[in-house]
Order: sequence, then structure tokens, then C-alpha cells
Amino acid sequence: MSRSALLLASLLGGLLAVAAPAGAAPAPLPSLPGAAGSDGGGGTLDLERLRRGVVQIEQGGRPMAVGTVLSRDGRVLTSLSGLGAVESPEIRYADNTVVKAKIGHKDKGWDLALLVPQSGKWLDGLMPTDADPTAVDIKAFLPKSGKLAASGVHLKGRTDARTKEGDPLNSALDLDLKGVPGIPGAPLLDPNGKVVGVLVRACKAVAAPAKAEKADAGKDPGKTAAPPCSPITIGAPVTALRGFLMKTPETAVQPAPWLGLGGAPTESGNVKGVRVVGVAPGSPAEKAGLTAAADEPDTIVAVDGQPVETPEQLAEVIAKRAIGQSVKLLVFSKGKFREATATLRAAP
Repeated sequence: MSRSALLLASLLGGLLAVAAPAGAAPAPLPSLPGAAGSDGGGGTLDLERLRRGVVQIEQGGRPMAVGTVLSRDGRVLTSLSGLGAVESPEIRYADNTVVKAKIGHKDKGWDLALLVPQSGKWLDGLMPTDADPTAVDIKAFLPKSGKLAASGVHLKGRTDARTKEGDPLNSALDLDLKGVPGIPGAPLLDPNGKVVGVLVRACKAVAAPAKAEKADAGKDPGKTAAPPCSPITIGAPVTALRGFLMKTPETAVQPAPWLGLGGAPTESGNVKGVRVVGVAPGSPAEKAGLTAAADEPDTIVAVDGQPVETPEQLAEVIAKRAIGQSVKLLVFSKGKFREATATLRAAP
């Protein structure tokens, strides 16, 4: 399966955090409106699971937007317009952990952005559905009476919205939010908690004012002015999300974690592992106390309980971790085992 297909297959999940006005104190993700297993309206949505899939996007502690974590991937899908001109926002997770991020991919037309966390790796998320959204009841987690709740959303059907430049956005979901404010980036869910779309901002066609038409009459006939934009909130369907993710550049990945040592396969009696042959100054390996002493070098036997016997296996295990994460190394030296903890960082 291609990398893009894996991205799509692991798409989205979550419960919504409310963005505060500019200048307001950072708002932590609110507590659940009901017990897990109930959506407050007789449904069967797993609220705790959903809650862990949605994040709050901030800058300097000020909430700006909401985003959804891609399951088993760690990157975050959100609304581009909610970020404004910010290129390096912060992500606040359900446990109030905050990490820095960068925009790895964006689409102004569908108002989508993919954020790449620069440390940590949050894996909880939801799967998309290919079911026809017009055939199921849809809910969105939106602010309601001052609290977050699973709000029923009426899907009026499909609509052809457009971008600010006038380009068509085909088969967008035409929604009636029933008076509840629509927060761009909020996932739209079917009764099984699978994603059928994401709330985004767009435009609807409006007739150009007569004065504007007269003013344009003397302009260069080869240029076509963008039609007026009447802002609306729509649902970007799974097909749009799929197209967006499939175009993600290969560079939009989290920075690689670094341990900072050189190794070679070795065997000492019944103990197999990676013999440390060099340690970079100031590296996580050095800070963990690993040594390449000629008389009795350390041998890494396992990482977080997973055996490693070659440098390639060690590198593969480390690559699955993230910057800022700590790993427990089982080390054999001088006839004894010991445990060392290394906190990974980016390579210098």
C-alpha cells in the first residue's frame, strides 16, 4: 500500500475544543459532556476515544483553531483559514501537552492544512468512511449552551461551493448546523464514529453588484475579476480529504529522532546485540552513559523491551520513536545487564 493510501486509511478522529477570542487566556480542552459510550443524545459514540483525536491549535497560548490527529501517523489536519498567517503554530493535545508544529501541506481552495509536530508522536485518531453521508445521521462536536456536545447536523445535500478565486468545490456537504456556531476543522461523524467530512470555510456564488460591473467595463478585457465571495461553512467530503492527503509532499514528515552512536553487531556468549563503537559528544547516547571503551564497550541488547541484534534493527526501532521521547535501553557490559534511559532529539 502506498504512503498516501496509508495516510488516508488512518484518517482523523475527535472531540472539539472551543477556540477563544484573540487575547484570551488559553482554554484547556474541556471535560466530556457525558460518560464514555454516550453522546448525550442516545447515540453510541465513544467520547473518550473521540476526545483524544482532536487538538487545539494555538500561538503563544492563544487558541486559533481545531485540528484532528491522523491515526497512527501523528500529523494533524486542520482548517487553513483558522491559522491566519501563522506558519509555526502550537498543538495542544487532550492531556494538555503542547508541542510546536509546522505547516507541511496546505490547500487554500478546500481550506485545509496539514500540521507536522516537531516533537512527540500522538497516535490516537479515527477512520474515515466511504458510506454515502446523505444516508446516515451526522453529528459534529460543537459548542452548545457553553459546553461541548455531540450536536446533530442536518445534511441538506450536496452543493457546488467555490473558493475566493471563484474555482469550484464540487460535491461539498451543504449543512444546517441548527444555530450552533460552526468551527472550521471540526470532524463530521457517522453513528459509528467514522468521519464523513470536515467543516471548512468557502464561498457561495452571488451576483456581482451593478456598480462593480460598470467599474470593470473599462478594465483589461483579458482579465477576469474574481466574483464576490459570500462566506459559508461547508463540509469537505472524504473525497476532498483523500485528494488533499494524496498530494502531501514527501518532506512533510516529522524530524527524525537521533540517538547519536555508531554500532556493530556482536555476540558475547549467549548475549547478542549492537556493540557501541562510537558515541557523539553531547548526544542522547552520551547523556545516557553509554560508552565505547576499548576494553569493555557497551552492548545494546534491547530498546523498550524489543531485542536488537544489528545496527539496522537499532536504527529501525529508533526511527519509530519521536523527538522528545525517552527510550529504555537494556545494556550488557562487564558481564552484567543494566538499564539506561536516553531522551531522543534531532541530529545536530
